[in-house]
Amino acid sequence: MLIINQIIITILLVIAMILLYGRNKEAIFKGLAISVIANSFSSLFLIFFRNKIYLYGGEHGNTFWIKYSLFAIGVSFILVVIAMLLEGKIHLEKKNGKWKILDYVLVLVGILFGFLNGTLIFVPTWFNKTFGEIPADHFIFLITQGNGESTKAQDLEIFNSMMVPVIMTAIIGGLVGFVRSNLVIENFRNDSKEGENKYIFKHTKLVAFILLLSMFAGSVVYAFKTIPLRDIIKLQFEKSTYVGDNYVMPTSENVKMPKKKRNLIHIWMESVENSYYSKELGGYDDKNLMPDLVKLSDSGVSFSHTDKHGGPQQTYASGHSIAGMVNMNSGVPMLAAGMRNGSNLSYPDFPTIGDILKKNGYETEFILGSDSKWGGLGDYYKKHGDFKIFDLVYAREQKLIPENYKVWWGFEDDKLYEYAKDEMNKLAKSDKPFYLIIENADTHFPNGYVSKNMKDKPFEMQYANVIHYSQKETVKLVQWIQQQEWYKDTTIVVTGDHKSMDKKFFEGWDPQYNRTIVNMFLNSIHGNDLPKEITNNRMFAPFDMFPTILSSIGVEIKDNRLGMGTDLFSGDKTLLEKDGLEKVETELPKRSEFYDSHRESWATKQDKDDVYK
Repeated sequence: MLIINQIIITILLVIAMILLYGRNKEAIFKGLAISVIANSFSSLFLIFFRNKIYLYGGEHGNTFWIKYSLFAIGVSFILVVIAMLLEGKIHLEKKNGKWKILDYVLVLVGILFGFLNGTLIFVPTWFNKTFGEIPADHFIFLITQGNGESTKAQDLEIFNSMMVPVIMTAIIGGLVGFVRSNLVIENFRNDSKEGENKYIFKHTKLVAFILLLSMFAGSVVYAFKTIPLRDIIKLQFEKSTYVGDNYVMPTSENVKMPKKKRNLIHIWMESVENSYYSKELGGYDDKNLMPDLVKLSDSGVSFSHTDKHGGPQQTYASGHSIAGMVNMNSGVPMLAAGMRNGSNLSYPDFPTIGDILKKNGYETEFILGSDSKWGGLGDYYKKHGDFKIFDLVYAREQKLIPENYKVWWGFEDDKLYEYAKDEMNKLAKSDKPFYLIIENADTHFPNGYVSKNMKDKPFEMQYANVIHYSQKETVKLVQWIQQQEWYKDTTIVVTGDHKSMDKKFFEGWDPQYNRTIVNMFLNSIHGNDLPKEITNNRMFAPFDMFPTILSSIGVEIKDNRLGMGTDLFSGDKTLLEKDGLEKVETELPKRSEFYDSHRESWATKQDKDDVYK
């Protein structure tokens, strides 16, 4: 629809130029040029100043098209008036001569710098509006994730907020290369004779390119202020041995399985924080968005950074779903690779919980509602634990949903939990213990997914209602598990994956409030009666969950340390408690040669009889 509007405006401008200048190629070219500039400026103005507007592919009312058309026509009118003024007392005088190779080169240079200007302005703007302050590792992950799946709304947002404006600025930059006129200033005095007081400025194209390059310089400064380019540069040049100095490799010597193996179920709750509880429980607001989840948490064991409900600090390289999983599954942050170290999306090749349990006879399965190709997550679980992957693609193949079915990220959590029940019943029939990972997604930003089954909407904001519904359904799933005969031999771990990125929901919040993700252990071998000094006022990181989860099912860990983590059940000090959060956050962004040597694309294969891989 917008393209049709723009074509109509272009036709009207060409007709107007023909009426003004006569039927000739120059008039047609002027009409086309003014149309390109007017439509590009109008689109860029809306994208930059209107939050999350999808010009192309989005749904708009009739008033939008009227407003856009009037705005673009107004800009066109101003440009036509300016053009007429310039061609009067101040006008452009076309240079004669054929195009040279340099002219074509300058057009390409203009396109290049227009493209760079658009990239350095609109890409950082989108990231800032969407995520706020974003660390280097997360930024690199988002721009290199490849084979990614997302929602239709996010696809539209990325296309309209980044791709469209970058293309438009590239076109405008290319137009600078077409400048082939002198600027003539003449006859300002009424009594002057023809030819007197005439000044010809022959460097119009040079000035245009200077302006283009000045904009480039400004866009570089803007990009450095908006996105973590300094930290990305630090990643390339600053080194640290901190990861290698503090990493403990899991082997058959320091990891001992119990005689009676327990089932392990890990439920990942997308973006679920302790901040959603009420203030009296450790949350931020007076309202409690998760009344069912807090009761469930109190029936088991959870670790907190305060004497109320709390959780781990979101340390560097743990701030998105895959990073959170890598931290908790393998005990290391998901550090982005340097340019000289293979793919930026190169996963660490450190042993995981899946590796350890699979080698000890467990059935392993990962169930999620999206396409597991996103970010290479499915391949990661296949390589580390030989997991059966139950995802959107699998559900379609099994005829559980239609071939073209897709809501939100794939299929909704209501379906996910029903499929999970069926899978658990199948796994329980085996004579082997099982390790099942369930990842929900309805609470993903922006605003979350409103289930068709959501009847109760007690809060004003959609995201709050989605959180309230999601926690209730998750608790129902856990309660169903607890009613099964095989539950007595099963430990359930429930965690958030990372802090929520729904920027709108947290607008106006006190930045001093320490937001943390939920964590709870149900039916752990350690029981529920633990000293407060073990569970409360702890400083710990997501990677501490690696040995802690293994410990919860009875795995003996030498010296209570594995990966970079410490078994929280032991009460021993974590790295954050020994070295401090500031120290850890300073060292992790630096390049680690030890870590780089253990990436999937670079790792030296070790003796599999010794290392759990």
